[in-house]
Amino acid sequence: MTSQSTDLRTTQILILGAGYSGVMAALRLAGRTKGLKTTIILLNAQDHFVERPRLHEQATGTVLQRRALPHMLRGTPVRFIQGRVVALNPTTQQVEVETGSGVQHFRYDYLINALGSRVNRPNIPGVQEYAHTLDPDGKLATDALRAKLTTLGKSPFRAVVVGGGATGIEAATQIKGCYPQSEVTIVTQGAVGAFKGAQVQKHLQGALREQAITPIEQASVLRVSADGVWLADQRIPADLILWAGGFVASPLAREAGLQVNAQNQLLVDPYLRSFSHPNIYAVGDAAFPVEEPGAPIRMSLFTALVSGAQAAENIAATLKGQPLQPLSFVWYGQGIALGPNDAVGFATYPVDQAWPLIFRRALAVRVRNFFVWYLSFALELERRFPGSFIWNGKGRYARQQRHSNRATAVGREVQRHAD
Repeated sequence: MTSQSTDLRTTQILILGAGYSGVMAALRLAGRTKGLKTTIILLNAQDHFVERPRLHEQATGTVLQRRALPHMLRGTPVRFIQGRVVALNPTTQQVEVETGSGVQHFRYDYLINALGSRVNRPNIPGVQEYAHTLDPDGKLATDALRAKLTTLGKSPFRAVVVGGGATGIEAATQIKGCYPQSEVTIVTQGAVGAFKGAQVQKHLQGALREQAITPIEQASVLRVSADGVWLADQRIPADLILWAGGFVASPLAREAGLQVNAQNQLLVDPYLRSFSHPNIYAVGDAAFPVEEPGAPIRMSLFTALVSGAQAAENIAATLKGQPLQPLSFVWYGQGIALGPNDAVGFATYPVDQAWPLIFRRALAVRVRNFFVWYLSFALELERRFPGSFIWNGKGRYARQQRHSNRATAVGREVQRHAD
């Protein structure tokens, strides 16, 4: 066992996780702390970057560009260390990491939890043993799913996707599009595609009908076996089962005794700090702002980049004795893949509500692919031009607070006169 400690003359900043939020935080910090005595360390279990919104493509055989994390950090003072974070001790300000050379302990002055999320595997019999997921690593994750599909794809097969949200729909339509001989079923507790209003849902359900994908709605899975999914009133035969029923964050913060929600997301203040330990920040899927940051919050690639940049800005501001800025943003739009040759896209400005104008098919595919590419390329731009990633809506949180304060004051005045 070895130990890594901070040089007493420097401030050590640890970033846990190198997804979109973690890499953005590291690059923004590198730019904002020039001239300061800081050490920035980025820890991640894998040595390469994962394009999470393209894992359904990777599962069906698309070869994605492999982007090594040291290469993405080239020319910056950020140190990359490959290792799996297994414990956090807020009292001693240390994290325990399993690396190729053994267990190491890293001390921090500031820490950013950017460990992201994984597909939630509920405590339902058979899910752990038989259900695949679109996770970047694990026994039944994306690589195993690709291998299974390669084997099954030589003849007709039956696939059951559990989950009627965006991830489940993208997975089901991708499998059907790449393996048209397959029989694909979506099972969901609610209604398929009911997460962005009736108009978007209409397009999503229309795409499923066009592709002959069978939805089974208002149904709960009781157990999973090697060859099927069991509901209350029927068994659905399956050669492949894919679980896409929501996401949970890493349990690291919960196990460390920090305040988290039911999805293990660290509860943070408007500046993305833990309420009990303000030198611990959380970003991306690992964070849940208790106060709405000017727009509704949800797990997404966009909020990962924005929160990663904002946390870095606030740590740099603290080191420089400058005021912190709250997380605040607006939404732009959303695109959902519907197989290799179809998609649905729509604007959501500013509060994540779909506009009536909705794009489909080739145009939607091109628009979605562009934004998936751009939000990944934004990391390279940040490396080349520190501070280049910007977003709108930075004043929305403050305006929201002013309106809330005025409403509270008016309410108190009304109550005073009533009394």
